[in-house]
Amino acid sequence: MKDVVFVTGNQHKADLLKRLLGVPLGHQSADVDEIQALDIATVGEHKAKQAYASIKKPVLIDDFGTYFEALDGLPGAFTKFFVDATNGLENMCRMLDAFENRRAVATSVMVYYDGQELKVFRGEVHGNIVDHPRGDRGIGTDMIFAPDGYGGRTRAELNQAEYDEVYMNVRPIREVKAFLESLNG
Repeated sequence: MKDVVFVTGNQHKADLLKRLLGVPLGHQSADVDEIQALDIATVGEHKAKQAYASIKKPVLIDDFGTYFEALDGLPGAFTKFFVDATNGLENMCRMLDAFENRRAVATSVMVYYDGQELKVFRGEVHGNIVDHPRGDRGIGTDMIFAPDGYGGRTRAELNQAEYDEVYMNVRPIREVKAFLESLNG
């Protein structure tokens, strides 16, 4: 397999992805711009091209957004800025207090780029935004997003097997794994 580098500054995310993919995958942090765009794939493609230009090796990046139905998809591709803000998760819950609809879609793109081939993989899971952050595990919006089919528990409240199951759907792990394994035929 080509020497592919997963580019993220989040060691927990790198360890989780490597475990779930089950294929050799390097990890490196790179300074890439977080461009402003409504489409998460546009953000991911930009990051992948910048990371490749910096590292000079095939890269895999991951970008994530939570889309609130009541807010016509916001925060979407801007989720990171909301999560990283002071009291961000609680404030994201408060954003929906004026609405009966707390439905949301957790969406991710994983983008591979080797200087020539650009491949975008997309995954998503539907669920609800809870009233207050709950749980003590995970990353991003895991403490406020309750995926459908898990009794109203947030991703941060799921046991490891359940968490992995949801993660494998919100992130297109199976497709990425098959693609990476195909690189060397």
